[in-house]
Amino acid sequence: MLEIKNLKKKLDNFTLKIDNLKIENNDYFVFLGLSGSGKTTLLEIIAGFRKADEGKLILNGEDITKKPINKRKIVMCNGRYLFPHLTVKENIGFGIKKRNSEKIEKIKNTCKLLKIEHLLNRYPKNLSMGEQQRVALAMALVLEPEIILLDEPLNSLDRLIHERLLYELREIYNNSNITFIHVTHDFNEAIALAKHMAIIRNGKIEQMGTIDEILKKPKNKFIAEFTGVRNLLNGSIREENGKYIFSNGKIDIHMGYECQCGRALIGIRPEDIMIISHCKCHYRNENIYSGKIVEIFPSSLCTYRVILNVNGLNLNCEVVKCKADKMQLKKDSDINFCITTAIPIKEL
Repeated sequence: MLEIKNLKKKLDNFTLKIDNLKIENNDYFVFLGLSGSGKTTLLEIIAGFRKADEGKLILNGEDITKKPINKRKIVMCNGRYLFPHLTVKENIGFGIKKRNSEKIEKIKNTCKLLKIEHLLNRYPKNLSMGEQQRVALAMALVLEPEIILLDEPLNSLDRLIHERLLYELREIYNNSNITFIHVTHDFNEAIALAKHMAIIRNGKIEQMGTIDEILKKPKNKFIAEFTGVRNLLNGSIREENGKYIFSNGKIDIHMGYECQCGRALIGIRPEDIMIISHCKCHYRNENIYSGKIVEIFPSSLCTYRVILNVNGLNLNCEVVKCKADKMQLKKDSDINFCITTAIPIKEL
């Protein structure tokens, strides 16, 4: 377990401040946040490249706050910092203290895992960014650390290489007993990899938990927007016959669970709005509405973003392309839709 206790580091615009954070052994923990939020600085402090102004780092019960970098059993992985004068094979084997035969075998097995055997005699300048990241990961794995730190490892990669390396990271993690701590600004990347994550803003953790916990119970408006909530509605919640209903004068939404009555901010994710056929009887849902398509446009290779209007209120939803094409959805079409889930958002 890695424990971060009462850590403070003064930066240019704010102070990085982590009061008490525990990262369990063999976790894949993601720090997620906008650029300049303090994520990389925190990673550098964990690695030992920077010193905190205050606080402690405890690894498996041992205080490593003042330990030198090479004694921490923590490795920072970054493809931008390979030794340019060494071949890939020499880079990977640089920190191994095993006998020569064991060293060669370890390099061979790691390169096979990462599919970089064909790169062993090349120099870093002759590698693509994706290949550099693989080599850096191999350098980290052969050292058998307790923790591997990844600082935006998939940033600036083209889409195909990004997807391939994302898959390989999952495979490597699943087949190891190593704790991974990963920094990114990409929420989709975090969803694909993280067991737990912390969202950082201006040096402070806004919310921490599993992906499911953060998606279902965003702590505030910033978290909701950052994690993909595109419909934020101000209004009030009332109770009627044991049911809790949100209303803002344009739409009434049955919340489906017990809520606090009074003024409220709720969120609806685009994927939680479902366009349905004109036959409503197949949907046992109290939140069914009639509206009009204001705009429709591709949002990815396989989905459309559809903007719906109901009683003057615009809502964003996401529709799979094959379904949209089958239903012949287009601008100004009259449609029926249902809201499957609405989440309360608590402001700090």
